[in-house]
Amino acid sequence: MPALWGMAPLLGSAVLGAAILWGCTGCGEGRGSGRLPGPIQVVGEFGTDPGQFFYPRSVAVDPQGGFCVVDRSGRIQRFAADGTFLLSFELPAFQAGQPTGINFARSGELLVADSHYNRVLVYGAPETPGGPPRIVRSFGSEGAGDGQFSLVRDIVEDSKGFLYVGDYDGSEDRIEKFTAEGRFLQAWGRRGTGPGEFQRPQGLCIERRRDGAEYLLVADSCNHRIQRFTLDGSFVDAFGSLGSGPGELKYPYALAAFPPEAPGAPAILVAEWGNNRIQRLDPAGRPLAVWGGPGRETGELSTPWDVALGPDGRIFVADFGNHRIQIFQPHSTVRPDSTFRPEGAGG
Repeated sequence: MPALWGMAPLLGSAVLGAAILWGCTGCGEGRGSGRLPGPIQVVGEFGTDPGQFFYPRSVAVDPQGGFCVVDRSGRIQRFAADGTFLLSFELPAFQAGQPTGINFARSGELLVADSHYNRVLVYGAPETPGGPPRIVRSFGSEGAGDGQFSLVRDIVEDSKGFLYVGDYDGSEDRIEKFTAEGRFLQAWGRRGTGPGEFQRPQGLCIERRRDGAEYLLVADSCNHRIQRFTLDGSFVDAFGSLGSGPGELKYPYALAAFPPEAPGAPAILVAEWGNNRIQRLDPAGRPLAVWGGPGRETGELSTPWDVALGPDGRIFVADFGNHRIQIFQPHSTVRPDSTFRPEGAGG
């Protein structure tokens, strides 16, 4: 994949040693409480200078391990794989509100759910080498019709290049499907609590199975559950219920699915805004491990908004209330543990 801004992410940091690659073994066993070791790296602090964050909302990781972060300052910042700041650029408008979901497409373009402006922005290569990216296309407008949005929350791409967008706060909470160019294809869902219904579909991810099957997972935030759909919108199943215990959820905001080639897959990561933690679950929603717990110390979280997986298995968390990105190493050998009790998890 071509580097998005004409520069390859910087590699070679000790952070990217062999101990954190997908193929590692013994890189962290689940402990009796189910809590895992702290982060391997913390990027950022409170502020609006380069490399600082003002309530980071979403993080996207490219295939080389570089990452982008959008926060409430109205800008997107780009970092190398070792956490080195590279550049930042302002969104075309941000006074009404800031994006809540960003992800890289397979093309290298950056997809931005521009929530309060009822649209999706697609950033491509810069006009000049080393410069900021440029918007190559956008789609969407305010409304409840086909291809329109109220408060677009997240956008993800499947292996065929189709795009899936979550929307809420209008007449319907729903998922919309588009071509890569932004042509509307279909929509499904409505506001409610039944199967295939939503209350704030906040985060999305594509779950890829070893047999090649793909599913769309939706963090149905205010229903405190995860719903699974085929890529044509057919409801498959759901898991989760309100609570702070193992496998329970409180305002799940974001999702990431381990690829089938990762040791320990299949597994799903869920960022819980209300429980200040990241849970690792199996595809049926059974708990495997937890990161975080409420607090300001390293390894603790304050209302996490997003979780993303790097190509080497690192886990990136947008620690919203602590104004930072915390990066955790993968734990491919974590096993289910009947004594799993998230320490400090609460409301």
